[in-house]
Amino acid sequence: MKEKVKDINDAKKGAINKIKTKAVAVIKGINEKIKKVKPDDDLNINSVSNFEKIDEKIKSFNPKIALILGSGFEKLLVLEKKFTVSYEEYGLKYKNVEGHKREFVFGYFNKIPVMLASRVHYYESGDTKQIIEFYKTLYNIGIRTVLATTAVGGINKKFKAGDIMLIKSHINMSGTNPLIGLQPIRFLDLSDAYDKKLRFIVKDIAKQKKIKIWEGVHMQVSGPTYETPAEIVAFRNLGADTISMSTVLDCICANYFGIKFIAFAGITNKATTEDSKPLTHKEVVETGTLISEKLKIIVKEFLSSVYNNKL
Repeated sequence: MKEKVKDINDAKKGAINKIKTKAVAVIKGINEKIKKVKPDDDLNINSVSNFEKIDEKIKSFNPKIALILGSGFEKLLVLEKKFTVSYEEYGLKYKNVEGHKREFVFGYFNKIPVMLASRVHYYESGDTKQIIEFYKTLYNIGIRTVLATTAVGGINKKFKAGDIMLIKSHINMSGTNPLIGLQPIRFLDLSDAYDKKLRFIVKDIAKQKKIKIWEGVHMQVSGPTYETPAEIVAFRNLGADTISMSTVLDCICANYFGIKFIAFAGITNKATTEDSKPLTHKEVVETGTLISEKLKIIVKEFLSSVYNNKL
């Protein structure tokens, strides 16, 4: 009888050990799958990854404000005592797009330390992690306020080429979100994604300088194709005033890192209709250059106001 009980107990132990072994294997397999899904390195603001080589020159320069320049806006500001750092020096590798230099430009504008950079687009790689890495680099450099410009198509029928719109909200039609998969997961509030205080300053400057600017809703699509006439009708019905292949994902990333964000949409063309002639990137860049002449006046005053009031 004792031997039977012993045999039963041994059988139970054997079964339990098999279950444990199987469970460990299953858990190990799940962990391997999680590792594959999880980004290569934790992208929260407290982590440090290998591409952040913040040298002493930049630390002593201590910029707090960055301008992210869209197509045709690269000559928006002329900086003094400037120096450049290529994206590759930070480990950031991106494809070349006409109208976008792949470098950070540091310099002074009216004794204000400022950084200029060309934006990174989702359509360059189809990987939003590159945009997150870009804004994480900005944060670690010390940037706390971003002013972005973007060349856009005017969906609002009142808009014409050469107009400027201050973005107050957005519609994300890119088909993705750069925060997917990030750790820690954060359900980010975007009710003030385009900082209200900064927008008030811009509107006040425009009023004083008698420069007409619109305020409205911007939509981002993934690109790199321009929109069809049918899409423009649908987007207009959704409430979009302007459209481009950028800025919305920039805004989300900046807010994730606690960077204040404000953006100007320069209307380079009226959105596509059935009668429109084919649109080229060259035309977008050329019109963006013309818009930047008007935008310069606002940006110069804005920088002084933000810097002097430590906003």
